[in-house]
Amino acid sequence: MKLTRIKTNLNGTFGTLQLPSGKVLSTLELLWKNNQRQISCIPAAIYQCDIVNSPKFGRVYQVKDVPNRSHILIHAGNWTKDTSGCILVGMRNNDTQLFESRKALALLMDELKGQSFKLEIIENYD
Repeated sequence: MKLTRIKTNLNGTFGTLQLPSGKVLSTLELLWKNNQRQISCIPAAIYQCDIVNSPKFGRVYQVKDVPNRSHILIHAGNWTKDTSGCILVGMRNNDTQLFESRKALALLMDELKGQSFKLEIIENYD
């Protein structure tokens, strides 16, 4: 799957996540701050993602083998305050937040059915 970062502003890093079916979800991450733990998005690269049971978020995907980082999840949330470096998903967004995040996460989980996948993160800013 491919996550394309398309816009960054003071409210975060916005992008799109294309599912295998072709459906597209919106994403929100923290701003790039040199991959610092809990305050930065992760580097653009290709990562392995596997299902985990998070004590806080339940059954979600974890992004593995991020340099100098751990516990990077793909989970529900609407604002950057809802993440400490993870990837948030939503059905749509504006310049400040995501909308219908739980619905987007349910769609992702239903489509992938717990199967592991490779996530390619690329940057395509205007």
